[in-house]
Amino acid sequence: MEREIYTPKLENVPPMPELRTLYRKLGEEKLRELVDVFYDLIAKSEILGMFPGDFDSAKQDQADFLIQVLGGPSYYTDRKGPARMRMRHFQFVITEESRLVWLGCYRQALDMVKIPDEERQILDDYLDSFSKWMVNAKSDSEQ
Repeated sequence: MEREIYTPKLENVPPMPELRTLYRKLGEEKLRELVDVFYDLIAKSEILGMFPGDFDSAKQDQADFLIQVLGGPSYYTDRKGPARMRMRHFQFVITEESRLVWLGCYRQALDMVKIPDEERQILDDYLDSFSKWMVNAKSDSEQ
């Protein structure tokens, strides 16, 4: 049975030109470490079931995407084509609750990897906005 894809009402997100400076400031190694720590936290979270299969492949994909978004080389699109992240994630039921777990894992990883405050805030703002855009199912309370 096909499910209805839900699109939440989103506020306008202001441009974030400073986002494209983070690759230069943090470097590829730090960003890959961030994604590794994030996945270690996901492995212990209640949304682990949304991440089937090979974590090594998922880590590479997510790190490549993040590196590209933050102003680094176009590893992601070179390997996988246009990002189309919302479409690629339609197979998973992503509610506001699961979004908050995902974001919480990233916030914890940002602390553990010791991302400097200014860069952490820019990255947190991006991850928060991005994750809102990925919600594709109503929460139980919205049904």
